[in-house]
Amino acid sequence: VGCAWMMRGTVVSAQDAPNEEGSAGAGKGSDAARKFRAYLDEDWKRWMVEYPEVATGTGFPGQNRRWSDDSPAGIEARKKHLHESAARLKAISRAALPATEQLNYDLYTELLATAEEGSHYGDDPLPFRQVVPQNLWMPLTQMSGIQQGAAETLSSMPHRSVADYEDILALLEALPGSVDEQPAPRQEGSNRRYTPPHFIDS
Repeated sequence: VGCAWMMRGTVVSAQDAPNEEGSAGAGKGSDAARKFRAYLDEDWKRWMVEYPEVATGTGFPGQNRRWSDDSPAGIEARKKHLHESAARLKAISRAALPATEQLNYDLYTELLATAEEGSHYGDDPLPFRQVVPQNLWMPLTQMSGIQQGAAETLSSMPHRSVADYEDILALLEALPGSVDEQPAPRQEGSNRRYTPPHFIDS
């Protein structure tokens, strides 16, 4: 939370890029471009639901009272969607896209592929660029973890109306449940000999 994610830039670029085939959308690549843009829009919305902290940080509405589901079932659901999203993207013909959309296609393909590869080593399967990837097997480090992420999310929330403060209170009430989800992935990491620096646990 608080970073500029490359995925969002890709989606915005896809939505705002000029239509190279004319205002009527006629010509080669227009149908493929519409399909690709619809896919990006749908996938972006799905990731915002999967990562409500990211939704809050980017101003995506409707997720301000939730934390990411870091239960084993929640993590597996994100991995499953990542795999399905990559498969859906591959089903779209890159060659049929206009040049600007081919660039977006390549960028998003790389984001998904990197996220899939990282998930094999415990990285959270979110296709967003961060300075330090969140590793589920080491959820608490000197660089990241719920001890920092919760405060960052709360500070990034709107503070303008009664409804905003009700969202903040609801999120605070839900925080203990999110904290309780952290030991399970951490134990899996420990079983795999993934351990943070000693001073984190001291």
